[in-house]
Amino acid sequence: MLLVFTTTLPLFVLILAGYASARARLIDAAGVRGLTGFVYYFSLPLTLFHMMATAQVVERFDGAFVGAYLAAALLMCATGVAIARWILRHRLDEQAVQGMAASFGNLVFIALPIAIELYGPGAALPVLLLLLVENGVIMPLAIVLIELARSGPGTAWRAPAAAGRAIVRNPVIMSVAAGAAVALFGVRLPSLLDGIVNFVKGANVPCALFALGATLAVMPRGERLRESGALVLLKLAMFPAVVYLLMTHAVSVDPAWRAIAVLCAAMPMGANVFLIAARYDVYVARASAGVLVSTAASVVTVSALAVLLAR
Repeated sequence: MLLVFTTTLPLFVLILAGYASARARLIDAAGVRGLTGFVYYFSLPLTLFHMMATAQVVERFDGAFVGAYLAAALLMCATGVAIARWILRHRLDEQAVQGMAASFGNLVFIALPIAIELYGPGAALPVLLLLLVENGVIMPLAIVLIELARSGPGTAWRAPAAAGRAIVRNPVIMSVAAGAAVALFGVRLPSLLDGIVNFVKGANVPCALFALGATLAVMPRGERLRESGALVLLKLAMFPAVVYLLMTHAVSVDPAWRAIAVLCAAMPMGANVFLIAARYDVYVARASAGVLVSTAASVVTVSALAVLLAR
């Protein structure tokens, strides 16, 4: 138990440090953009590409693992959409954001470092596979629904194109996909790249988590916390429970990979939920509140879940 807490709590301390620094104006918006830009567009894509390119993707790919997580994510997304439609009476574009909020977690900045610390470097592969599920299916699905809600008669065909552009422009998705292609075709990477990756990858976790905390500090607060609280409950509690049930009773999955999948499902809402909401100016305040509340609550829930999984 002590090992789990000493592994997870420092990560959340970094988030809190970034939050406190931004609130105290020790770092401004330009500084946060600089940190985020370095991680998101350079060091993290390079590291993820190297991880995927050197992983045994073909040998260790588990279709049941990916399929079960995808089924759970789609179920949670549909649940979020259904609640927004039939209970809250929201528009289609708002339903899309709620569906994404219930099924899209912060796998890059929180799940990946925690999984590697708890389960070793081999944990990177299952997390990267789940990263493709969320960024390659859930996020484009939300964009398609938003575009459909905004499209007039005869322009609905633009929705898939908008989702495709979002995927191509996402450096995280493209770096993982490119790394998978390199691994699939057996391309040998130059040794110089190994040295560069080893040099920069140590900056990923501290810079990313500090920048995440600082970003949360400047997000607008939502005025309807009841809706945000329902989304947080779906994301932090129901999603990991569904993943566990599917990977225990519906398919046969390696216990270690199942634990990693449950941990990933229990992650707080990813910042991309807020970014998509802000990009389309829909559900912004409540999406930002959901990211804030879920990240704060995950300090307790993720740590407790990690202890249970470690047992």
